[in-house]
Amino acid sequence: MKKVSVICIDCEPGFIDILLGMQTYTDLEAVRTETGRDFYQDIVDYCENTDSDYICFLEPGQLIGKDKISDMVEYAEKMNEAAVMFCLRNYCEEDCTLVAYPDRAYHLVFKDMLFNGSQILCHGIEQGCNLLGNLTTTMFRREKVKLSMERLCQYEVEGNPQLQKAFLMFEILAGRVACVLEKVLVTTFVKKLNLQEFQAQDRMFTEQFQIFARLHGWKLQSPPSGIARVHRDLFREREAQNRELKKEITFFATDKGEYYNLLPIMKEAKKRGYEVSFTDNLDVKAEIGVYCQHVGRPENARFSVVLLHDMAQRHIAWPNIWEAEFWDIYDLGILPGERWKERWERSAFQYHSCPRCGAYMLGYPKSGEAFSEELEERVEELKAALGLKYDISVLYAPSWENDGKEDDFVQSLSSLPVNLLVKQAVFPHGYEHIVKNIQDMRKLHEGNYENLYYIEPEESIMVALKMCDLIVSDESSVMVEGMIFGKPALAVEDWLIPDTEPSRFASIPYDDVYKCKRVNLRETVETLIAKGLESNEIRQKAEEIFVNKEHVNRDILDAIEYFTAGKEDVEFMKWQMSCRYVPVNMWS
Repeated sequence: MKKVSVICIDCEPGFIDILLGMQTYTDLEAVRTETGRDFYQDIVDYCENTDSDYICFLEPGQLIGKDKISDMVEYAEKMNEAAVMFCLRNYCEEDCTLVAYPDRAYHLVFKDMLFNGSQILCHGIEQGCNLLGNLTTTMFRREKVKLSMERLCQYEVEGNPQLQKAFLMFEILAGRVACVLEKVLVTTFVKKLNLQEFQAQDRMFTEQFQIFARLHGWKLQSPPSGIARVHRDLFREREAQNRELKKEITFFATDKGEYYNLLPIMKEAKKRGYEVSFTDNLDVKAEIGVYCQHVGRPENARFSVVLLHDMAQRHIAWPNIWEAEFWDIYDLGILPGERWKERWERSAFQYHSCPRCGAYMLGYPKSGEAFSEELEERVEELKAALGLKYDISVLYAPSWENDGKEDDFVQSLSSLPVNLLVKQAVFPHGYEHIVKNIQDMRKLHEGNYENLYYIEPEESIMVALKMCDLIVSDESSVMVEGMIFGKPALAVEDWLIPDTEPSRFASIPYDDVYKCKRVNLRETVETLIAKGLESNEIRQKAEEIFVNKEHVNRDILDAIEYFTAGKEDVEFMKWQMSCRYVPVNMWS
């Protein structure tokens, strides 16, 4: 068994005992050292005198998996030409809530590959993107890495532990063959951002990396960056820009839900004299493109805007949907309210959460039309056409129609003195099996129940939400959207969602909806009706979930015109969001 040294930097003895005591690898030698005046000398002396085959590190603010050292040694033995090895890491908050994972943009890029350490470090500096982690994610072969005290002593970082450790890692890596074990073995705790301290550290990093470049013969084309450009822009005042674009906006909507989500913005754009168009083809070129898909193609637009397509977007990954839905490829990002602001600000320490011109809590476009005369007229027209029998209406609006969910709804509630409204979604090409389920359910039920009414899938969900008194769903965001109108919602927890194989139970991460099992659906609905469905509490909560309802679409256009036409209407700026945690950087 190869001997491994673990150099524990600034760690308390109890912390060392706990983390190393969990390791499955047994031939370990743990030594302690501290950052400061003698840090580099201690490291160099130890590496020269130990008989360990491998050396790795442990730092405060990190957790390591029990197989961390054994897995890295095994990989090092497989990649025997590598001098330096790295593993991947997650990020978590103080309470151990995971908020970020390894950068998906580089998933499997390094799998079983050897690469030049200087090249990957150069790429990280050019992009301000830390792909390799910190000393805790690092292991090296003692015989292949000879540290130079002559170089290390030239860095003026004695009073800065983070930079001391960063430049030690760079010296270990530079000019050597390296590899990455694509397995998460470390978790780093995120830290609250102190902007002044962070900017001072960034300036020091830039200064010290120029020393590194001189020592290693690098010719820098521009000052090195320790952080991504979108993070640098996040902390400066944003100026109006005239990009000299044609007055044209293309709205990208791949289904009816997206169409109705973007329609209010389109109406405001028309008022301002823009030529507007809708398309479901994400490859269409655009002057200004407005997207609300999980993954858009903003490279086809000269200026791009991104919004959510619904209030529950990728809710199984909250708080950080930006792990998979990168927003740094867009110019402008828009979110609906305080809860989404919190999710974004907890995630913004990763560069791919941050649009180039910033993210703004401007509101939810549809909420601006919730009390419009146009919507009121459509609701009254539809009510008259349907001829509703009772005073109370219960709306069934699932995210997916499968496994007879509509039949559960109808059979459970049809004998109650209420109107049963069914509003299914419109599904695009590729979901023919769900469309068939919807059609089969309608054939089974329509015309057989005097209190059952169908609202066509193509109708705006806002019409259905305004018409009803109670919403029943599985996990759909319509339950949140109903709060705009003060309508309560009931989620059936054991209805299945067929977006995985096998199907999963509904995921309902909302504190503001009632929940029940399908067997208790009727009983729960009766209890809610008896209790009274009007709720001021729901309306009050909706004020934080849907902000700026009166001016959302005005402010969205103001923001677009500020960054494209140089117009100086800056009221929208008060809604700009910031970063809660220290951005991932080259010294963390």
